[in-house]
Amino acid sequence: MTGMTEMNPTSTTILWTGASQDLTSLATGGRLQTGSYTVTEDAIRFASGLISTREESIPLWMVMDADLTQHISQRVRGVGDLTLRLDPRYAGRFGQALLILRSIENPSAVRDLILRQANAVRQFWAQRSYERDIELRRAGAVSTNIVVPTVTAAPAAPAAPALEPAPASGDLMAQLVKLGEMKTAGLLTDEEFTAAKAKLLA
Repeated sequence: MTGMTEMNPTSTTILWTGASQDLTSLATGGRLQTGSYTVTEDAIRFASGLISTREESIPLWMVMDADLTQHISQRVRGVGDLTLRLDPRYAGRFGQALLILRSIENPSAVRDLILRQANAVRQFWAQRSYERDIELRRAGAVSTNIVVPTVTAAPAAPAAPALEPAPASGDLMAQLVKLGEMKTAGLLTDEEFTAAKAKLLA
C-alpha cells in the first residue's frame, strides 16, 4: 500500500529555479529577496523572509491547479504572481492550502511546467498503487484502500489502466467492485470507469 511517507519528495533534479523580482529586490539590485523558489522533479522548495529565512517543501502531487495574476507594473517588468492551489485533504499536514510564487519571471511558462510535472507525479503514484494492488490480489491478499490524491485536469490526460484479461464469471463481481474502489480513490475518471466497466461486461 502506497503511504504518505513513501510519497515524500526525494528528487534533487532541478527543473526550474527563480526568485521574487519585487520592489525590494529591485531597490537593492537583487541583494535582498523576499522569496526564492526551486522546482524539482517531485517538489516545490521555497524560502521566504528578509531577516530570518523560512524554508519549506511541498510535494508536487499536492498541486491541483494554478492561477496567474499580473498587475500593471508587473506586466511591464515581465513578472507575475503564481498561486498554486493545494489538495485541501492534506493541508493540515503541510500547513497551507495555497502557495504563492510572488513576482516571478515568465510566470506562464512556470505554471505550465509545474502543472505538467504535478500531473506526471500523480500518474506515477496512481500507476504504482494500482500495480501493487493487483499484485496483492493475485497473491490472495485482501484488497487494500489506496490513498492517492485525485488526478486533476492537466495538459495530458492519463490513459485508463489495463484490466486483467478475460475474468472468469465468478470473478466478474470482484472486478466490478474493484473498479468502483479505484474510481472512489481517484485512480479512474468517470469516463475511464465507464469504459472499463463496459469492457468487463462485454
